[in-house]
Amino acid sequence: MNPPAADAPALYELLGSRRSLRRFSPAPLDRAVLERLLAAAVTAPSSTNRQPWHFTVVTQPARRRDIAAAVRARADEMKAIIARSHHAAEFGSYSDFFHEPLESAAAIIIPQYREHDDLIASFIASGGGDPSRFTTSAAMQAELASTSAAVMLLLVAAHAEGLAACWMAGPMIARDEICRLCGIAPPWRMLGAVALGHRDAASPPPASPGRKPIDRIAEFIE
Repeated sequence: MNPPAADAPALYELLGSRRSLRRFSPAPLDRAVLERLLAAAVTAPSSTNRQPWHFTVVTQPARRRDIAAAVRARADEMKAIIARSHHAAEFGSYSDFFHEPLESAAAIIIPQYREHDDLIASFIASGGGDPSRFTTSAAMQAELASTSAAVMLLLVAAHAEGLAACWMAGPMIARDEICRLCGIAPPWRMLGAVALGHRDAASPPPASPGRKPIDRIAEFIE
């Protein structure tokens, strides 16, 4: 059995202390820092090393404002609709989370992925077989999974750099507008947005939200 790496405890502590932070200082981010984060992201594994990811990094203030405004407009539209329902109080101002982090972030990173042809399925079909009889990489959405892993590594790297970051699903409500603003077109598919910046010193990191215990989320077959 190989012994753990000497820095393994530090890594576990780093992972356990990461939080989704949504408030940022106004300080800009250096290009070199952003490139380090992306270099960490693309160490993620991918099926047959296809590396099916792309990242649009928006630091231009005007474009960031346009992205945040597009999400805010869609969120307000959605909020107005829900306000007419019996879920109005339950929903409240929840949609503010969809755009507020974008408004103060020094950078908005738009991760994207593209799907590739299922080579194994085509090999099976070329031999006269039925690909549906087999579970191939397409069944696990390999490109989506790989890009999600890359985003997670980017978040961990941002935390290691002492930065604040939050991977957000909310901006997807304005996906079409954001793709237009950023020149994102098929075959690329937007995978949320990462709001990124220096930490706001006036906002202390939130306490751990807690995690389910191992005996609730894992089954060991020994």
